Amino acid sequence: MEFGETLLTIALILCIYAAIAHILGIWKKKNELFDSARAAILLIGVLLTIASLWLFNLFITRNFQYEYVAMYSSLDLPKVYTIAAFWAGSDGSLLLWAWLISIYIAIIAIRGKSYDNLIKHAMLVILPTLGYLIYMLLTVSRPFRMLDFMPVDGNGLNPMLQDPGMLFHPPTLFWGYAGVLIPFALMIAGIYLSDETWIYRARRWALWAWLGLALGNMFGSYWAYTVLNWGGFWGWDPVENASFLPFLTMTAFYHSTMIQERKSGMKIWNIFLILFTWELVVYGTLLTRSGIIASVHTFGQSVTAPYYINYMIVVFAATILLVAWKYDSIKSKKILESFVSREGSFLYNNWIFIVAAASVLWGTTYPLLSEAFRGYKVMVGPSFYNQINVPLGIALLFLMAICPLIGWRKASLSNLKRNFSRPLLLAAVAMVVAFALGVHDFYALVAIVAGSVLVISTHLIAISRMVTKQKKTEDKGFPKNLSLAFWNNRRTFGGYLCHIAILMIIVSATGAVVYEKTETFNMRVGGTYSVGDYEFKLTKIDQYDKNNKQVSAALFDVYKNGKLVLTDSSALMYHYLKQDNTNVKPMAYRVGIDDLYFSAQAITSNSATVKLKVMPLMFLMWIGGFHVLISGILISLSTKVAVRKNRYNIGMEDINEL
Repeated sequence: MEFGETLLTIALILCIYAAIAHILGIWKKKNELFDSARAAILLIGVLLTIASLWLFNLFITRNFQYEYVAMYSSLDLPKVYTIAAFWAGSDGSLLLWAWLISIYIAIIAIRGKSYDNLIKHAMLVILPTLGYLIYMLLTVSRPFRMLDFMPVDGNGLNPMLQDPGMLFHPPTLFWGYAGVLIPFALMIAGIYLSDETWIYRARRWALWAWLGLALGNMFGSYWAYTVLNWGGFWGWDPVENASFLPFLTMTAFYHSTMIQERKSGMKIWNIFLILFTWELVVYGTLLTRSGIIASVHTFGQSVTAPYYINYMIVVFAATILLVAWKYDSIKSKKILESFVSREGSFLYNNWIFIVAAASVLWGTTYPLLSEAFRGYKVMVGPSFYNQINVPLGIALLFLMAICPLIGWRKASLSNLKRNFSRPLLLAAVAMVVAFALGVHDFYALVAIVAGSVLVISTHLIAISRMVTKQKKTEDKGFPKNLSLAFWNNRRTFGGYLCHIAILMIIVSATGAVVYEKTETFNMRVGGTYSVGDYEFKLTKIDQYDKNNKQVSAALFDVYKNGKLVLTDSSALMYHYLKQDNTNVKPMAYRVGIDDLYFSAQAITSNSATVKLKVMPLMFLMWIGGFHVLISGILISLSTKVAVRKNRYNIGMEDINEL
């Protein structure tokens, strides 16, 4: 048997053994069985790590006798993309998914004090899932399948995947996909054991998975912006949507966990949120790997679709039966005393994310339904998603502005007046000033002006109150008071940073869409053309070879108000010799608050047809998504939430958070 498949076979046997050992250990209450199961889990992690390194080695050495290597690499492929070809196809990405899960459970197994009854039962969900993925790697999705001959060269990597985005987007997305399994398994174990502390244990794993999903979606958005020729950051492509769906439901889940932690409410809601998040993760892999929906992202036709569908059906049915069986022990307390309260704001937050997810799911799935019932696919365009999600995004902005200051249980009229009169006045003044300065678009006034002022002002007021509270406890001067307030409220501060990041993304998207200026010109060298406040002068046409492609470049000098602001900015086209394929390589440059976007349509020896765009505020999206949002999640991850003893009647010594 081939070396990689031997490793996978042993790992599968160990998965089966570890699951049986957990069952027998729970039944017979023998710690020796759990110790051996934990050793098996660690060995699974080692074996899948070696198998993954072996596949990396096969790509690096360009061993084309392996079918997967021959399909996704070639002799002329640059080394960096040869390594990234690991996850270019369905077989390698499935191995990446299984590998990450094995690393996560190995980390859990190493932490002996955390390996309590809840984890032992959760492993009975994780191990069969991991075993199922390994079984697929050995049967229908084999990265180590060998050919009967040695090809002279491979097919090479799809030119659209030969981009730095390929190095970051798939791994971070699968980091999130693998992470979702852990809180799902903890939820199943918690229901079975009637152990409500699962929500505390799942919180940090949910944040970790959410971090991966956030990074995956942001890298995917930036990749689309700098690779796809339509000049946007999000196209509502079906497979884009597939990765966005679990991000939406995981966002809702994390918010509602706070209500369960604080008020012992929304228990069943949280159960279904994490169930649907995991189901959407599997659904996303189904869309991406089965080829049942046309997309620039899919891996083509495969035979794996029934395996994912069957798994989804079994998981959903088993969870519903478990919830029905244990329903009496998981009923929530009534927490909503008033719709005007912080509890109410969390509920509305959840509904916004659920409605958004439902609309995206419907639009993504409709082509499949139309084909099943009509015999042909009807694709859903971006206008459908925008009509629903743009108003939801604006509603989310105002909800983020309300959350920090609204009272628990029931907000009184005096509370509302005291907390929101100044922010609302500031927002109104800002809208009047913006309108007078020429901002007349409704969405720009609401999202960019009013939404920004409201969110920032309410969050600053909330932070000032934390500092004031710290000052009353022990006044050490403003810098020290601020740092102590931050340290003692890291989870809240992290959440506020995430809110500001979402604000930046919404403002950026609104500014880019509302105020985008686009022109397409057929330009000769020396010609000057204007778009908005900018003049673009085509100075040179250059052609040269780079790695495995021929590059045609149209070079520009850019002027604003007569002043030179950019030199040698370029619109590029790549011709890949092996695939005989020509691709446009869009380029974006930031000047002040604007992105200048160059997309070549055709380039000859002395002329070029180029689409030129001026997109204001785009930089806020990348700063907000890559820096502010990630910082907020990491700060929140640094905290632990104490289990409330009086609610669950357990001691802190019984809880060892992951």
